[in-house]
Formats: sequence, C-alpha cells, structure tokens
Amino acid sequence: MKKLLPLLVVFITTIAYSQDYLFELSDNIEKYKNKQITMILKLKRYDTVFQVITFYDKKNHDITFDCMELIKQPWFVQQKLNLHPGMEYHVTLIVKGVGNLKEVIADLKYFEPVILQKLP
Repeated sequence: MKKLLPLLVVFITTIAYSQDYLFELSDNIEKYKNKQITMILKLKRYDTVFQVITFYDKKNHDITFDCMELIKQPWFVQQKLNLHPGMEYHVTLIVKGVGNLKEVIADLKYFEPVILQKLP
C-alpha cells in the first residue's frame, strides 16, 4: 500500500493540470467531434439582446454559444445571476465541428463558476 500511494498522487496531479485549449480542439477535430468535454474558460460577455454568451481560454481564443434554447432552463436562469466577466467557469460543451476560420463550433450544455467547487 505504501508503494501505491505516491503513484496515485502523481497521477491525480497530472490530470488536474491537463488543460485543453480551443485551438487544440480545432486542430484535432476528428478526435473531439460529437464528444462532450469540460474546459476551464473565462467569461468574456453575455449579450442579453442576441442571447449569446462568449468565453475565452488562456490563449485568448473565443468561443460563442447561442443561448436561445437555454434561457428557460432552471440551471441557466440560476447561473445567469452569477455571471462576471473575467471569472473562470467549468464549461461543458459538445463539439460539433470547425468553421471556416478554424473556430470551434459547439453546443453549450452547462457552466458553473470554478470558485464554487473550491469552497468547502
């Protein structure tokens, strides 16, 4: 048991720091297409007129989601109250493809602030 514990700690630490960037998704679209992934992204803006929400990654690449179908869902109404530009969010999305300018096209499934998972 003593030999297994250090190995587990290294494995867990490695997974915790692995982060996919949006450009990696577009470069390896066949690997991620039609798969649900969760990324840590920062909120850029939420447009209440056009009902779109934009996030960006650590390399400042943007991804924009259409929220028209989500505005009536209870989880979205709750999360909309906590939106702050620049704050980190766990964003769950389903990758659909890549656009003409190599931008990732995806459907938003869920997002929540990272800080909520750090609180005891």
